[in-house]
Amino acid sequence: MGIFDRVILTIYTFVLAFLSLGVVLMGLRLIPLELVWTSLYYIYGQWEAALAGALFLLISVRLLLAGSRSRTAKDTLVHHNPMGDVHISIDAIENLVSKAVRHAKGVRGVKVVVGQSAQGLTVDVKAIVSPESNVPAVTAEVQQRIHEHIKHTIGVEIADVRILVENISNDFKTKHRVE
Repeated sequence: MGIFDRVILTIYTFVLAFLSLGVVLMGLRLIPLELVWTSLYYIYGQWEAALAGALFLLISVRLLLAGSRSRTAKDTLVHHNPMGDVHISIDAIENLVSKAVRHAKGVRGVKVVVGQSAQGLTVDVKAIVSPESNVPAVTAEVQQRIHEHIKHTIGVEIADVRILVENISNDFKTKHRVE
């Protein structure tokens, strides 16, 4: 649930708490029934009240859907074994792939995106390669490293490794210091 949904949920909870308090006070006869009927009579036929009710209905549906969404299937890889389930986050797999690719000779920079498909894990690599290296040899080595490293570390076969050579450059990215 995002921050926007949390803010809406907080406001929604306060409004419902206020309405619930009113119902409790009515049930204990601490609020006169005439006051409630007068208030309801004033609301009857007002388009603003209908708009507020429709807004609360839409918020209810949104919060219900946001609360029932399961993100574990998209964000993790699940291993089933006799001792239980092991969940490995996609971010962890991306970090493993990045480390494996960065150590390949001729690779200057890398961006990795790991996804899941029906066939298995897919890895998309955007790389910057040095100009003195043989691009087909470097990319073949990178693909081999990724397959071996993920198989050895996680125990999963990768369905597809796609490499996009974004640039052929000798420049290293420098980190700027903030002082």
